[in-house]
Amino acid sequence: MDEKPAAVRSQATILGHPVGLFLLFLVEMWERFSYYGMRGLLVLYLLAVFSVRELGPGVHTNEFEITEIKEMDTGGTKTDEDVASRLQTFRVDVGEKSGETPGPLVTGEPEFRVRRVIKVKDPADPVKTTWVPADLSADAPVVVTGRQGGPFEFPETAFQVTNPTDHPIKIRVGIVRATAETRPYFTVNDRPTSIVVDLKPDSQLTPDDKPFTVEIGINRISSGRFWQTSAASTLYGWYTGLAYLFPILGGLIADKLIGTHRSMLVGGLLIALGHVILGISGAGELAHNATGMSLFVAGLAVIVLGTGHFKPTVSVMVGQLYGPGDPRRDGAFTIFYMGINLGAFICAFVCGTLGEKVGWHWGFAAAAVGMILGLGLYVIGRPFFLKGIGEAPRGNANVVTILFFFISIAAAAGFGAMYHAGVLGQLAKLMGYIQQDAMLRVVIPVALATGILAWITLFVAKNKPEDRGPVVTIFVFMFFNAFFWLAFEQAGSSINVFTEQNTDRHLFGWEVPATWFQSVNAGLIFILAPIFAVIWTKLGKRNMNPSQPVKIALGLIFLGLGFVFMVWAGRLTVGNAAKASMVFILVTYFWHTVGELCLSPTGLSYVTKAAPVQFVSLLMGIWFVSSFIANLGGGLIAAQVEDIEKGKIKLPWNFGGQADFFMLFVVTSIGAGLVILILTPLLKKLMRPSAN
Repeated sequence: MDEKPAAVRSQATILGHPVGLFLLFLVEMWERFSYYGMRGLLVLYLLAVFSVRELGPGVHTNEFEITEIKEMDTGGTKTDEDVASRLQTFRVDVGEKSGETPGPLVTGEPEFRVRRVIKVKDPADPVKTTWVPADLSADAPVVVTGRQGGPFEFPETAFQVTNPTDHPIKIRVGIVRATAETRPYFTVNDRPTSIVVDLKPDSQLTPDDKPFTVEIGINRISSGRFWQTSAASTLYGWYTGLAYLFPILGGLIADKLIGTHRSMLVGGLLIALGHVILGISGAGELAHNATGMSLFVAGLAVIVLGTGHFKPTVSVMVGQLYGPGDPRRDGAFTIFYMGINLGAFICAFVCGTLGEKVGWHWGFAAAAVGMILGLGLYVIGRPFFLKGIGEAPRGNANVVTILFFFISIAAAAGFGAMYHAGVLGQLAKLMGYIQQDAMLRVVIPVALATGILAWITLFVAKNKPEDRGPVVTIFVFMFFNAFFWLAFEQAGSSINVFTEQNTDRHLFGWEVPATWFQSVNAGLIFILAPIFAVIWTKLGKRNMNPSQPVKIALGLIFLGLGFVFMVWAGRLTVGNAAKASMVFILVTYFWHTVGELCLSPTGLSYVTKAAPVQFVSLLMGIWFVSSFIANLGGGLIAAQVEDIEKGKIKLPWNFGGQADFFMLFVVTSIGAGLVILILTPLLKKLMRPSAN
């Protein structure tokens, strides 16, 4: 029986598909434009230092410190201790001069030496530049001058730190953040946070070694929130994770109460409103004070709740355009999902460029415009192309829809108020305490894992004997799928930050915005997806198409291969001695995309084929929970990058710098791929023949 509304059955088609499909394509494209556009800016905005253009009249100072660190043995435990330092005042004069600046304050007896240097053309290669000693003393004042709103004058400022001894010296270099209220105005080698470096003795430097050079920079665009990397990555993880968790609730609300049409409207309006709130949070003093930050957090909550309403409905509406058994259904979803990638591709060139080059909140506001465009197209086109699609299952749907809209706003406002009151900060401290406690950080995860395994065992036992094997494979694939996305989602956090801070993005004298690299994956999907479709089809005709577990294994192995290039890039940038080429980032995303295209067939479609009919909805929801865990876990792991880089967290390997962090994903991704490859014969026996 054809369940499509009559208006849909009789409408015109494009490429053999209802016009409504292409309307939903555009709506989804603009929603993904909005989501990925903001996501690419989130961590970079949270890390960025205060903009000198936004400083009020007066004299503003930061302390630049070089600290010598030595490893001490205290009762059998080796710890790093500060033994000497050089503290220098950096100054920003807005509209007035401060006069004298105190000279550097030296404590202890540092073994390192500091000198001012300037960049000149390399006599050996005029295309390149090199650092040479400057006429200024290292003790000369570092001063930025200008008027409120700009422009500001700041001559190129850099120091070389050398080691005249016969043994390595470990130093920490950065702007001092004495309290949480400290406003940093300067960056060190494009980083808002400190750097830990091992200095070789000068006598051991080879011609290929470059002395450690510290370039001092300022933010001339717009202020960020100067968070620590760990806090920014943790918020990113919660944001992206909850964007996958709340669609479970949103899907239930749509199915039982308001229908997909109204759910899409509520979700779209909330998403647009959330991005407007993000834009407003950067207006005037809100850009700098605690109220603005609380408003920003509330805006993120509005977007998450809106995504919960929106995300599960659009795909369902695509399916509602086609009757049961319609052979066009798979092709329709292929066309529809291209809208996701088109939105993800173009967003960085608009939102990213505005955010990095004009002002962060212009980028957030542009994301709001994208969602509003999508909603506008939907409202205008629905009466003609989607009439009758997604109607509510009950009569009072309008009242219930309005109620859910205001409940979502109230919940988000409450979340922002909790943040403002410090409640969320206390929860973060509790999590930090658990991570630092040697017993709790083992006991709690083990207890959770044991509980989950016990529930899965009981759930599998409830099924009929012929269904138990397929259900087991669903949980196995969920586990490895989560493993994949946990590493893949480093794209928006650790890889994104590395791209901004440690990558040479200059092309023909112009600096490519870091957010543009967030579009590489989506662009490659457009290029490679048709190629993979042909490959799978040809292999299928020859009865050589890889099984689901083999495709998962290939996806994980290719993902790990991509991280090999991040390890390489991280090794080149140890101690910020140099910046990595953009090629490393591009090649990383290439292999990650190849991995995604191998693994993507193992998603929700497999659940629909393998799950027992009575448990399809439940297992669909659990699959979304696994995506929540993967995204949250990815953010929490990215939060450890600085501790790993500084040696506070020890790993079995030691490449130095962020190479150690990225090597973690090489080992876990390729290792997980090999494990599921070994399990493939067993998994194929457990799978339904129709799902192989």
